[in-house]
Amino acid sequence: MNTINWVTWTSFCGKVVFAMENKNTSIRIKVWIEGETGETLFGAGQLNILEAIEKQGSISAAAKSMGMGYRSMWGKLKKIEQRIGKPLLISKKGGASGGRSVLTPEAKFMVERFRQLTKQLNDVSEKIYHNIYL
Repeated sequence: MNTINWVTWTSFCGKVVFAMENKNTSIRIKVWIEGETGETLFGAGQLNILEAIEKQGSISAAAKSMGMGYRSMWGKLKKIEQRIGKPLLISKKGGASGGRSVLTPEAKFMVERFRQLTKQLNDVSEKIYHNIYL
């Protein structure tokens, strides 16, 4: 377990200030996009679902890979689509070989933009964290 040793010193104003002695720490943030009424439009959970579908090729396989039921994942997808007002998947009905789902261009755009957003926010927050604490 990583422990943090805090060093205390008194500043010129007489206030007690703390700094971390362990420089091998980092900050983690959670990012999500909310609608005007506070509902989550897109976040890490939605990203994980779309990435799993993209990788696995179907809702069923994606749900299984994430330890979810098909109906649960399908319901989450429908909720996202309803909130953003756009379809996320192009699905082909199954037959002997099973069905297939691919992300719509809009879904691919959302996934890529959210990846960019979280990377940039993580990079900036890490710099701010180091400036303040280390």
